[in-house]
Amino acid sequence: MGVTVKDLLQLPSFRGAQVVTGTSRLHQTVSSLSVLEVADVNFFSQIIHTVQEEWYAEELVISSFYSIKDSVEQQCKTVQYLHDLGEVGLILYYVGIIMPDIADEVLELAESLNFIIICMPRNDYSLRYNEVIYEVMEAIVSNQNVNEHFVNESLEKVSLLPEHLRSVEITLKLLSDRMKANIVLTNSSLDIINRVMWPRNSSLDVANLIRSKAAFILNGRMGEGDLDSSCFVEYKRVHQKNGEVLYLFLIKENTKLPPKTMEQISEVVQVAINLWGDKHNEVSEYALVKAIVNDESEKMRRLAGLLHIDVSAIQMMWLVYIRDLSEERRIREDLKAHLSQYYKTAVIQTIDYCVVVLLGNCSYKYNEFEIAAEYIETTSLTAEISSIVYSPRMRNTQDVRRMYQLVNGVSKEVHRIYHHRKLYTAAEVRSMKRAIDLSKQGEEMTEECLSVLEPIMDDTDAMNTLMTFLLDAKGNMDDCSKLLFVHKNTVKYRIKKICELIGYDVTINSESYDVYTACMVYRLIHN
Repeated sequence: MGVTVKDLLQLPSFRGAQVVTGTSRLHQTVSSLSVLEVADVNFFSQIIHTVQEEWYAEELVISSFYSIKDSVEQQCKTVQYLHDLGEVGLILYYVGIIMPDIADEVLELAESLNFIIICMPRNDYSLRYNEVIYEVMEAIVSNQNVNEHFVNESLEKVSLLPEHLRSVEITLKLLSDRMKANIVLTNSSLDIINRVMWPRNSSLDVANLIRSKAAFILNGRMGEGDLDSSCFVEYKRVHQKNGEVLYLFLIKENTKLPPKTMEQISEVVQVAINLWGDKHNEVSEYALVKAIVNDESEKMRRLAGLLHIDVSAIQMMWLVYIRDLSEERRIREDLKAHLSQYYKTAVIQTIDYCVVVLLGNCSYKYNEFEIAAEYIETTSLTAEISSIVYSPRMRNTQDVRRMYQLVNGVSKEVHRIYHHRKLYTAAEVRSMKRAIDLSKQGEEMTEECLSVLEPIMDDTDAMNTLMTFLLDAKGNMDDCSKLLFVHKNTVKYRIKKICELIGYDVTINSESYDVYTACMVYRLIHN
């Protein structure tokens, strides 16, 4: 279906280009092309963060890294951001002119992410963006027609995404990008559930278009039609598992969709609803939380309005992982009883084995971390709780979604790193993610990280004391002595000797970071 990266590399404008990373993904379909080039690094960063509300699963990006040519760190961050957005890869221009070469750190990161980087011919001043843009877009447009593999290939693309991105709305976004059309899903009363616009900033009043056809649709008449000379509307019925009817609309401006396209697209959406859209038009706090963490923005706004919940007031999130789902209701009620003392806004729902707690409007005479610490110390259900992650400063629902995804990505490794704790901060989760990534980067990188521990590596007591002190006791001598069942003075003496041997004072935060990271990596490798 469509044109692949491998196909594009055969175009004349790519002659002399070299695929330097991600060679195993050249079969990936490409349906769009973007240019990301600005002169100000701070503005560049703002753009990257803004577009994270989207998912670009079939897009290539053109850039020369001009704005970040002197910062390898920023180049690595950009590759990571583009990968996290779902971009297929990067076409890099003017290597040898703007940048002397592609940094090894950038190449290693891209390869570890299986992210494609295509380096255009080096040291070539004659290169022009518009040559690649024209040929790539011409190839994409000429391959727009769907074929007999369209349904299977579309569903396969969604199923290969990270688990948190497999949703009805992401499916609609992929289809919208593929067909260059507006796609809308409504309930049986024609109230919009999901809406994906093409282009994304389109001001077309699709709600009004659908309402103008209501009499025909609800009477079961007219499967397609045009309301005026520049707008074509088609629709199909799809069904939820419970048999309730939903309406799927394709609205395309200026051009009518090819024959049979609606049939195949509706089949894709029907399977997506069967797989990922159980009770897709349900109005509940559970549906709202699912919409937030699954990036279903239209659905989230609709549900928040119907439930009269101000999602903009959400500033705090707890993720409470439970051991036994049979205790889920008791834990939710226990959390509600505790948190209602401190927060006016509290949405508490369970997704799989995780109770998602979204909080806002706190009585600020309270320290919010102490509220979390108090709960884990006083609840009678501590045995049923595996861990709690405390995430403050949630600026918007995108922050909520990103943190939920990050925590789920590291949750299986938590107890391999921290042996004696149940409450973790968002900052500690980010440190865990860095340590996990580092532990997977090969023997040379891990040896370099662990080298700081080399002077005490053969001393079991010293290693155990250091890791317990930094990871489990959070640098607290009293807590460390309790966990090790030794006197506090013994801990002080051991830590003093350790600091002398490794050359770092681990009682000072600014000096303990490398040692802290090394301890996490050591536990990941040796546990």
